Amino acid sequence: MNRAEELRTLANLYIETGDYETALEFARRALMIQERAVGQNSLSLAPLIYDLSLIHAALDHDGQARNLMARLYRFLPAGHPLLEEADLIALELDRTPSAA
Repeated sequence: MNRAEELRTLANLYIETGDYETALEFARRALMIQERAVGQNSLSLAPLIYDLSLIHAALDHDGQARNLMARLYRFLPAGHPLLEEADLIALELDRTPSAA
């Protein structure tokens, strides 16, 4: 398992316990490491960006969550498995007033 995957796993463990602040730090680091490895527009970043947007949404950082979703939409191809989930999150974010 590479370091980005390890950090993503740790982020997910903290999500399960409700510690979104700690999860946020691990998820950010995972994305940063993976971006360095594959570039900023690689499709392999999609799960990491999606996870990070969910964490931001859980913390009521709606602006950051929306920005990450917009980034995700820029390179997710039609029919990608994350697209339907991303649509649901984007819809929920659109229903809430922008606070961040």
